Amino acid sequence: MRRRPTRFTRPLASALVAIPVATALLGPFVARYAPAAPQAPFGPSDWSCFGTDRLGRDVLAAVLTGGRPMLLTVVLTVAAAYAAGFVLGIVAAAARRPWMEDAIMRPIDVLLCLPVLLVVMVAALRSDGSGLAIAVAVGFMLVAPITRFVRMAARRVVQSPAMEALRMQGATAGERYIGYALRHLARPVVADVGVRLMAAIYVLASANFLGIGFDTTSTDWAVSVAANKDGLSTAPWSVYLPATLIVSLVLGLNLFCDAILADPTRRDLLRTHRD
Repeated sequence: MRRRPTRFTRPLASALVAIPVATALLGPFVARYAPAAPQAPFGPSDWSCFGTDRLGRDVLAAVLTGGRPMLLTVVLTVAAAYAAGFVLGIVAAAARRPWMEDAIMRPIDVLLCLPVLLVVMVAALRSDGSGLAIAVAVGFMLVAPITRFVRMAARRVVQSPAMEALRMQGATAGERYIGYALRHLARPVVADVGVRLMAAIYVLASANFLGIGFDTTSTDWAVSVAANKDGLSTAPWSVYLPATLIVSLVLGLNLFCDAILADPTRRDLLRTHRD
């Protein structure tokens, strides 16, 4: 039986997501005050209590500047993938003829069989490690699961008697699909967006950790975890701090998904019972 989110789930999720997001967005402004000159690798730092990384950079300063590129890449990648996948899923769900649905879904099924990291590695090799090519490859691989999810969620909505009644009443396609269908799909779609954000973070972090096409001197959080692992015993914060921010972001998104997917009717009944 699925455990229902408690009343503390959303505040906890908000805190877990807010900390890494605020670090990524506001960190570069604070990091300007860090010393520019390198210090002793894996040693104490003159600027913070977290020490230095393998290149002698202050660990806190590196973390403050390493989150924004990853966060922007993840958000833009998922937004582009969801725009394409949502349209394909709606068209497949609304198809009146089986061959039209098969023309969309069978290539999607083929894409689902491809290993994501393998596609990312090929994109990195063919583009000489271009970060844009890697992000495009990740977004391309996300389109398939998004399309399948949207098609499954939208079928009972776009082929419902209510949609047919709206059509017979002369409602335009925009009124039917945007005014009615999108409103009924908002809750599962928002929850699925959280899942896709986590998937993009996982793939991009894995690619960064493996050094696929990314600058190994970058302050990116996943790159920092991989590059500083040799100094884990002497400078543990060089690994723990960026890793903790990644885990906090993913865990917070997971909790948000649980809260959004909770049955609103059951929540209302529980609230009424408590009152």
